Amino acid sequence: MTTEIIFSLCILAALGVFFYQLWRRFALLRSAAPAARFDRIADRIRAVLVYAFGQKKFVRSNPGAEHSAGWMHFFIFWGFFILAIQIVTMFGRAYSAAFVFPGFSLNLLGAPYMLLRDFTELAVLIAVGVGLVRWGITHAPRLYGFLPPEQRQRNKSHWEAYVILTFIGLIMLAGLVYDGGRIAAQPDLPEARWEPISALVGLGLAMVAGTGFALAASNVAWWVHNLVVLVFLDLLPPSKHFHIITAIPNIFFAKLEPKGRLSKQDLENDSRFGTSRIDQFTWKQVLDMFSCTECGRCSSNCPATATKKPLAPRQLLLDLRDYLYAHQNEMIEKHSRPANGDGAEASEVGENIVGSVIRDETLWSCVTCRACEEACPPMIEYVDKIVDMRRHLVQEVARFPKELTRTFKNMETQSNPWGLDSGTRFEWAEKMNVPTLADKPDAEFLYYVGCAGSFDDRNKKTTQAFVRVLQKAGVDFACLAREELCNGETARRLGNEYLYQTMAQMLVETLNNHKVRKIIVNCPHCFNTLKNEYPQFGGSFEVIHASDLVQQLLAAGRLKISAAFSKRTVYHDSCYYGRYNDVFDEPRTVLSRAGAEVHEMERHRKFGMCCGAGGGRMWLEEDPDKRVNLLRTEQALQTDPEVIAVSCPYCMTMLGDGVKAKQLEEKVQTLDVMEIVDAATGNRNAQS
Repeated sequence: MTTEIIFSLCILAALGVFFYQLWRRFALLRSAAPAARFDRIADRIRAVLVYAFGQKKFVRSNPGAEHSAGWMHFFIFWGFFILAIQIVTMFGRAYSAAFVFPGFSLNLLGAPYMLLRDFTELAVLIAVGVGLVRWGITHAPRLYGFLPPEQRQRNKSHWEAYVILTFIGLIMLAGLVYDGGRIAAQPDLPEARWEPISALVGLGLAMVAGTGFALAASNVAWWVHNLVVLVFLDLLPPSKHFHIITAIPNIFFAKLEPKGRLSKQDLENDSRFGTSRIDQFTWKQVLDMFSCTECGRCSSNCPATATKKPLAPRQLLLDLRDYLYAHQNEMIEKHSRPANGDGAEASEVGENIVGSVIRDETLWSCVTCRACEEACPPMIEYVDKIVDMRRHLVQEVARFPKELTRTFKNMETQSNPWGLDSGTRFEWAEKMNVPTLADKPDAEFLYYVGCAGSFDDRNKKTTQAFVRVLQKAGVDFACLAREELCNGETARRLGNEYLYQTMAQMLVETLNNHKVRKIIVNCPHCFNTLKNEYPQFGGSFEVIHASDLVQQLLAAGRLKISAAFSKRTVYHDSCYYGRYNDVFDEPRTVLSRAGAEVHEMERHRKFGMCCGAGGGRMWLEEDPDKRVNLLRTEQALQTDPEVIAVSCPYCMTMLGDGVKAKQLEEKVQTLDVMEIVDAATGNRNAQS
């Protein structure tokens, strides 16, 4: 009876502390800004099954992955699900020594479960050992947030990792000792033959000091197991291991709309034009902060982190989370405070976090490539937060790198970031007999060229090559010519939402006036913007990227190419084709049809590395020793290519410059996929 009373008091105290902490976290979540994430329930359930229960991002094969760490988490995750029945059983034994979880007595269900549980406890123990080795011996860099060795001891998550891993290990070991001691004391227990690992542990205890010692150890293990479980429960809400509770909901509420679509601001009715205070984040963004496992996978895949810039996605999120927790009471109080009858706005929570908690340089380091998001197991969204804070810097305080003043002015006055005379936009088409929509209003396709393909001398060659391909295949297309306007993608990623919306509305009006329905592009940035973001402004078009169209033309026999381009070729995945829009196979298929000997970099497809131009970084100055394009070029050169193939004008510029910086332009060409297709159709000048 004494055991029952003491254990009951322990349970009540632990659950009281746990639910109080949980309620405070839930109140904090409710105090955040609203977000619509309750649509497409079937898709959300599917995501939970694949990414939470399937642990896809932990066990998949990706370049540079630490597979031991992924499988370690897999076994710990499923171990707790499998052992949940054991935990309930152990708690029930406080009130009845014969308690068995309903339906799991020694029968067709219970016996196999005992065997599975026994081996699961051993597997989790081994996984815990792997974790302790990684923290205490090998010091995996991503676990320490890529801090230099002399700073690692100041990483506050260090002690937490040891405590939690030790607790998990104790729970597993106590379970084995509890069952093993009982088996040693009562060898004729019916379940003994279904618990071989526990039986071995019990045999070892009995050999040390007899069966009496084994039984005493079993009783102690029961208390250790249950008390550690209760303490572990109370450690979850205030620690990084809160993700055990929040990760599955975070995956359920993950972004399902196109990955490349940023939120549309209501510029006419909103009172603010960016995110600058902790209470301005949405509840989903706050749930992201709750769900960070601090594993460092985001930072280990971030090109900014790899080139020693001040951005490490993990640290950015932890800085936001720490500030959020420090102002938790203010957040909850503001939300619960009755609205003022005089219409006065409620006071802000805390200080302006942009510039103090999150440095400007950190935000401007992001290339918006989504490598961090692709790597994150609980599917935390980083890019939207960064762009929202950029919007504050640009639109509310006009604090941004000086180079962008010229870029924004060029886009506003000449409708291109270079600031070149907009009247020269169609000069690339001289002597090519390219039809315009004004002359051919019923054309099946509009070829939207984009700014780089219209104004940049190197990328004009790509535009001309693609037009020759379209003409040879007899595609019914036309261009806007001088009517074509910049789509504003660069402005939006840099945080200038007002300029972007102005440009988007103008271009949508032009396209709709011409009754455009199908658009071909050969730029992933244009593709993503026209396809995924223009529907926000009444521009609903069928947008087709060049490789997809060429693949269709080849399949239909409308385009004939030879397989004579037999050069050793490495293909670089554009972020806005690849991670944003899942365009991976088409460019590779087209290259193979042209005869290219296609090779892959270690980081390719979903794990490909950005060229360094995304997110408006194309227009920002960069220290020579921190250039992403040089690092990506080095990765490409490791494959010993004759050609680096790209499908993006920005990638063309960045990797072309990288090859020049390595003084290898005479040995390695940088070519667009469409230039290679053009060459395969018999154009001898296509590769020059």
